[in-house]
Amino acid sequence: MFIVRSVILWIMISTIINVYLMTFPIPVLRKRNYPANFLIQQNNRIDFQNNTECAAFSTAYLLRHFGIDDSGEALYPHFPSKTKSGTVYPKGIRTVLRKKGFKTNYYKGNINTLKYEVSKGAPVIVFIKVQKDRNYLHFVPVVGYDEEYFYLSESLRHLVNCDDENKNYNRKVPINEFKKLWNVKTVFTLFYSNTYITVDAAQRKY
Repeated sequence: MFIVRSVILWIMISTIINVYLMTFPIPVLRKRNYPANFLIQQNNRIDFQNNTECAAFSTAYLLRHFGIDDSGEALYPHFPSKTKSGTVYPKGIRTVLRKKGFKTNYYKGNINTLKYEVSKGAPVIVFIKVQKDRNYLHFVPVVGYDEEYFYLSESLRHLVNCDDENKNYNRKVPINEFKKLWNVKTVFTLFYSNTYITVDAAQRKY
């Protein structure tokens, strides 16, 4: 009984800390209508990170989509919500975007809700593993999908796997593979699988 209580207490404390550091994702499960295939057509530059700057590079990519010419290298040195190792909590991305005047949402959903958000026409930043069998975590913008793949604007050069004529993406991930990468749940991140950050450009405050 003591062990069970200790585990429950540890989970509660860990959850509270994560809510403070990461913010808590809003569950979204309702399926909405969206096109079977969708790809953001707006041209954008894809930059490559050198270390653990994926949060800054993903944020910069999204800002460029909305006409703000920024780079991950410029954003990262002053990026908020960093850990000692240099990685960034989801809260940091939302903080930077909010300071730029954007309203963000942090959702916990599924493949259908993610496709719906992408189909609105703005990149969606997902929180995934770098590799399905490792717990290193990564932020990357999703810019399109079809029945087989998600299309990503990848800032890790070694993960690039396509060089199609469309320059808005450089990585495509089979949806079944994406589901495994999207499952980031560990004892430290119990509620953060299937999460993503969206921006509502219509509500931007200039």
